[in-house]
Amino acid sequence: MAKRCPFHKIDIPEGREIIITDDKGYGRKQDPKGYFLVKTESGQICCGFVNPQHKMVLELRGRDPDKIIKEIARRNLCSLESMGYIASELMIAKEALDNHRDYVQR
Repeated sequence: MAKRCPFHKIDIPEGREIIITDDKGYGRKQDPKGYFLVKTESGQICCGFVNPQHKMVLELRGRDPDKIIKEIARRNLCSLESMGYIASELMIAKEALDNHRDYVQR
């Protein structure tokens, strides 16, 4: 099966590995680099990075979760596993902004 992305033909073989993840157990571990707190405020997403000593050392603000995620990646603030979680939290915050609702991560 061949598909096209905007730039290249993509080969998608019938015999590719497919993993169903819905029933997998992924425990939540604390990232040794720290953690994030997400909320909306004044029409922006606020994403605070808290170090292992529980001190917020950086706050990223903006309306575009993609740019916040890219800044987190550029600064190497967390593991890939944590990045997936924070990305989902940022998208929830963005949806709240778009629907004129407040959001505070729980």
